Amino acid sequence: MYRKSGMILAIALGSAGIAVGQTASTTPAVPAGGTMHTESTTKHTGPGKNTKVKTETVIGTVKTYEAGKKITVTGPKNKDYSFDLDQSVSMGGTAVNVGDKVKVTYTKDSNGDKATTIAPYVAKMKKKKKAA
Repeated sequence: MYRKSGMILAIALGSAGIAVGQTASTTPAVPAGGTMHTESTTKHTGPGKNTKVKTETVIGTVKTYEAGKKITVTGPKNKDYSFDLDQSVSMGGTAVNVGDKVKVTYTKDSNGDKATTIAPYVAKMKKKKKAA
């Protein structure tokens, strides 16, 4: 009896130890036609090199856009979020125009490497349950 509970406790504590030093956030639901802004930091400590990755995601309306240079998106509470762009920006399919609804994801790691992804944003529709 004591061995089983001790083993379960050891497994639980061991599993919790794997996540020590890591912070992650889940993406909250975005209301239809709404906007969103999230930031998260993920740290890795332990075996290997210690690293830190910061991620910022904004869903909103394009206020200004200069291809390869800069994008400004109006997000929650009409706040503007600006991102510098370079040749490594990833465009999600179509061209970006002022007034478009987009999702911008900006990531920067502890080495100074940056990545920016811009994609059109279409709100997901909730499925209606069929009446029985």
